[in-house]
Amino acid sequence: MFRIKINNEVSLGKIDYDDETVCEAIHSTYPEYHYDISLIWNDFVIPLDRRGDISEMYNDIIRMLNALKRNEKDFSISFLSSTFSAQWSIHVESENLRIIPKWITVSFSDLQPYDNQQNSILIVPTVEFINEWNNLLKIIKDDLINVGYNENLEDFYYLKTL
Repeated sequence: MFRIKINNEVSLGKIDYDDETVCEAIHSTYPEYHYDISLIWNDFVIPLDRRGDISEMYNDIIRMLNALKRNEKDFSISFLSSTFSAQWSIHVESENLRIIPKWITVSFSDLQPYDNQQNSILIVPTVEFINEWNNLLKIIKDDLINVGYNENLEDFYYLKTL
């Protein structure tokens, strides 16, 4: 099972006119490091925060989603954030994704032995996986706009499609 649970009760910061990229804008939009997102991977829950984790992972998330849109069948993506570092090998199998993770570090977890075992492989419908990420990105897009950012930010192109 793959889910992204989002707590929408977050306070928003202020626009920083020096921000040039979506990553920088996300960091400015969320003034506090609150674990308000839960990435659910089978029976494993990884807490994430928008200010640190999502701002650090944004470009990798977009690369991954674009690879799926281009119908790439096999690719890998690496995440390096405050909460977890991992490499996901993603394989498209008909209507599903088979994601084989290599967990490098996962903060707040005493389940390190779980890492890289057979039961950590995720099989999820492709559409469901994309929708989970897009739902999170829509919220971030709306928050960026509410704070005063617009599509002039570098790397905003994907958000325009949501």
